[in-house]
Amino acid sequence: MVDLLVLAPTAPDLRGLRDLLGDRMEGRFRGVHIVAKAVGVGMPAAAAGSAKRIFTLRPRAALFVGTCGVYPPAVGQAPDFQPHDVIVPTGAMLLSLEVATGRAAFPEPMTTRLEPHRALTAGLTSPRTRAGLVASALASTTDDELAARARAIYGCDAEQLELFSVAHAAQLAEIPFAAALGVTHLVGSVGAEDFRRFHRASSIAAAEIVVAWVQSGAPGLPHA
Repeated sequence: MVDLLVLAPTAPDLRGLRDLLGDRMEGRFRGVHIVAKAVGVGMPAAAAGSAKRIFTLRPRAALFVGTCGVYPPAVGQAPDFQPHDVIVPTGAMLLSLEVATGRAAFPEPMTTRLEPHRALTAGLTSPRTRAGLVASALASTTDDELAARARAIYGCDAEQLELFSVAHAAQLAEIPFAAALGVTHLVGSVGAEDFRRFHRASSIAAAEIVVAWVQSGAPGLPHA
């Protein structure tokens, strides 16, 4: 039985787990059977990929690792996150600026916000991590004005395209879910350049939080 399924958008996002799990991205540490898999980039791919992995492997819990951008701070305020910081999300929100500005609407029964498992989230939290509300959009926000409005309207700290899809798949499977995301860039017009610059180190930083959590006994992981 798989105790913990670690999911990420791409295989390079899992590189920081190689020392723990080996090249096959599967191993056992302190009695915890861990498997790591990539699920795809973007909400549609991540939704299908996560559901496939979760319902095939039937893990006791799922963690998502990857990177994220942070929304600009309010005018006159200093940035509250830096590259290589790691955010442990306190919530995953579906983002649509068209909805926020009254030009579109989510159907009333539609789920638009999900909460991670409290015990898993608490277990991942450390002096090296930061808490934050994370939004998932269909596409990366590249306009500076829209990026500023996303924080002002929704109160979100960061943007990560796949998080909501992975969280939703875990909810459907009725398993606990949490995440660790390394900060790569400020969301907006310069985001793509900084993403490429900081992705490797930030993805490793996120994975290191997961490794440290496993090595400390995986607090919050449900017992078999």
